[in-house]
Amino acid sequence: MFKFEPGNRHQLGFGQAVLESFEFLRSYGLKPVTTTPTLVRYESRKVFVDVHHGRGSFEIGVKVGRRDRSEKYGLAYMVSWAGKAAWEAEGFGRGTMFQVSSREGVQQFVPRVAELVRKYGDPFLLGDKAFYRQLEEANRRASAEFTKRQVLEDIRKQAEASWSEKDFARVVELCKSMRADLTEIETRRLRYAERQSRLSHIL
Repeated sequence: MFKFEPGNRHQLGFGQAVLESFEFLRSYGLKPVTTTPTLVRYESRKVFVDVHHGRGSFEIGVKVGRRDRSEKYGLAYMVSWAGKAAWEAEGFGRGTMFQVSSREGVQQFVPRVAELVRKYGDPFLLGDKAFYRQLEEANRRASAEFTKRQVLEDIRKQAEASWSEKDFARVVELCKSMRADLTEIETRRLRYAERQSRLSHIL
């Protein structure tokens, strides 16, 4: 049974536009279980799809995931998973794309969002466990890489400051801590700093 919430957002016709444009989700066994002026939720035995119209942002978005997992994947993620060419071809990365606050805007952009989900969402909508494990592993690797980049950035800032201060012992310490990721310039600086450190001990 559908649930409708009152309010002036109802006049935008978001819920009905979603029900019409996302009808193709039924082919995946997904059926609407909740409909409000700002959210339509579909569920199958394995998968859920939330199509929402941001209460404050007025941006149309989609979240997809398995019902037995907490992770949710948005429209941008689905398109990016298809590759850089798809991301660029669809115009992502150029700011907010689907921010609308009028009935006309809703009627224009809900079908566009639905078409993108139809085009790129198939592996997400099928809900295969192995595929979702693959997503989680990719996200773990990306998170680890991001953390590593942040750590390296901090070390490089410290090394640059130490180099400017001619604190060569500190430069050696810092550069050795990221030896596997040194640039050519950083490698030369490390060698120079090591020589200077040895000289200072001799003197």
